[in-house]
Amino acid sequence: MLKNLLNMIYGAVFGIANVIPGVSGGTMMVVFGIYDKLIEVLSFKLSAIKKNIIFLIFFGIGAAAGILGFSFIITWLFDNYNIAVNMFFMGLILGSIPLIVKTATKKEKFKPACLIAFIPALALVVGLTALDKVTGDNYSTALEQVQGGYTITLSNGGGYDIKPDWRLTVPVQLDNAQLVNCTVKSLGADKTVLTGTENGAIKAGGSLDIGIITDAAINAEDIELSYTYQMNVLLFITLLLGVTVAAVAMIIPGVSGSFVMVLLGIYSTVIGAIKSLDILILIPVALGVVIGIVFGAKLISALLKKYSLFVYSAILGLVIGSFYAVLPDGIGLNIQTLIGIAAFIVGGAISFICGKYAPSEE
Repeated sequence: MLKNLLNMIYGAVFGIANVIPGVSGGTMMVVFGIYDKLIEVLSFKLSAIKKNIIFLIFFGIGAAAGILGFSFIITWLFDNYNIAVNMFFMGLILGSIPLIVKTATKKEKFKPACLIAFIPALALVVGLTALDKVTGDNYSTALEQVQGGYTITLSNGGGYDIKPDWRLTVPVQLDNAQLVNCTVKSLGADKTVLTGTENGAIKAGGSLDIGIITDAAINAEDIELSYTYQMNVLLFITLLLGVTVAAVAMIIPGVSGSFVMVLLGIYSTVIGAIKSLDILILIPVALGVVIGIVFGAKLISALLKKYSLFVYSAILGLVIGSFYAVLPDGIGLNIQTLIGIAAFIVGGAISFICGKYAPSEE
């Protein structure tokens, strides 16, 4: 029973990690000592599936729960505890390094030639992280002063129409607002959530004026938009191919599948579809995940059999690089950093203990 619960937790961590751009689900599996087993299962090797069917069921339940559940709280968690969350993952990553070294050197020791795999892998993650800093969203919000207040304008910089059921979160209570093309979904002490109406579609390359507000304390950067695109053939193909590539990245330690989706411009679409359970969007996403994971797992499984030491040298480079990838901004003499240090210690202890007592996988 405890083993099945742990497998669900492993699955949930894998799912959560793959929702967060910059965090690698593959790295988390290395952390918990189940990477080889997972790759064999995901490559559809029948003997491995039969042997690990119970593991697969509980891991799958946890992964689904992690993806579905965490997609609803990711923005809040990172807005409020960005440093602590990132430092927790840093601890997990650092504590997993002894396990990687132990697994890699079961049959032979590291040699200078391993640097051929280690250095490019390390450079890949660092390079992708640097590229992430210049990657933006496909939409923007603007505030413009007019008589009586400010107008809110949403602009769609993507190549597809945004569906009219978008959700706009404004971090103040709008007591005096003249709104069009949207309705007030809920009011709170410190925020207003607006939902687009049937006239609220935002055309590709276009913009939408949703009305006048009188509160001048709002910054455009603080306004958050959740949306999904109108489905068409081109979007279906784009999502299928993009998610397939991201799914391959998803199981490579050190590489973030969700970050690949950010680079390809489909992250917001996928996360929005998960939140709203948009079936038309989720169909190509699900197909892409299956195709990418199976193809990627088969490739990695074949490489592990023939070039195990070099594959683990590359994995070590990817994992060490991902430590830099999740390094948060804002570390300093503040309460967030103190909480982050505690989270770092907890994460490191968890991964080190899991690695120390992880069963040896042949």
